[in-house]
Amino acid sequence: MNKERAKEIIHSPEMIEVMYNKQPIYIEEVIERNECARIHPLDKPNLAQEVPLYELKENETH
Repeated sequence: MNKERAKEIIHSPEMIEVMYNKQPIYIEEVIERNECARIHPLDKPNLAQEVPLYELKENETH
């Protein structure tokens, strides 16, 4: 995923499904300096981590 699309998803009024390692996640923020995103699994909001943006996949069925 590119950083522009990740930012659009963050600011979207609709819930857009994004996957990381086949798990649905929530993007908290885009970290531009290293092309990463701070994310957490939808079912574990306290389990935040930084991951490369290229590892995030938008669910195309929505």
